[in-house]
Amino acid sequence: MLTRLLAISSVLMMGFGAIADETNAPKTVEAALTKAYIPMGFDDNDRVQIAVAGTFKNTCYKVGPHALKVDAENKTITVQQQAYLYGGVCLQMFVPFSEIIDVGIVPSGDYKVLDSKSGATLANLKVDRGNNPGPDDFLYAPVTDAYIVNGGENQKHILALAGSFGDRCSDFQDITVHVKDDVIVVQPIVTRAADVSCAPEKVRFLKTIELDSNIAHGMYMLHVRSLNGQAINKLVDLE
Repeated sequence: MLTRLLAISSVLMMGFGAIADETNAPKTVEAALTKAYIPMGFDDNDRVQIAVAGTFKNTCYKVGPHALKVDAENKTITVQQQAYLYGGVCLQMFVPFSEIIDVGIVPSGDYKVLDSKSGATLANLKVDRGNNPGPDDFLYAPVTDAYIVNGGENQKHILALAGSFGDRCSDFQDITVHVKDDVIVVQPIVTRAADVSCAPEKVRFLKTIELDSNIAHGMYMLHVRSLNGQAINKLVDLE
């Protein structure tokens, strides 16, 4: 009899636990976006990637999933950003957030990037017609990570690129850096030695260069092209 009562009690406690978990689950709400970062140089055979940003009004909001609608006919890209709203004690402070958005391959044209919640235009995106059937105009290094080290007052910022070549015949030819508005686009161009005997081999690299001292302080999107088509994208704060 005692065993049966314990079993019933255990089932009831499990049931109450499930109810508690359900009521403690956060709500999903739509969050407003206030800014979009648009890298330059996309063609209609490129994988388009952008960044969007906004600000939560207190600490009970956390970044949720996002949805994307590309209207090639009307040349609009609408981003819907969702947030998880939790209960409990909320600190009344502004909390910035950002997301990297994978738009994918889109037809050439001049697009408006719109915020779904407010309908506001966040930025303009230009997609050119590609000049060749290949994915890129250059052979890029297989970069897997990129970051900028703040140089401090009166010192230059250092850009670092990390990754691994697939053989010893590859090396850096040039690293071009273009800064427009609030986006830093990096093209790590590779050259290959004319040696047909190159055997596959993993060769790690860490390449650093100084950035132009004229780059103003502030928040930027760092967009680094990579061999596999998955660019390195992150927001960096240059001090």
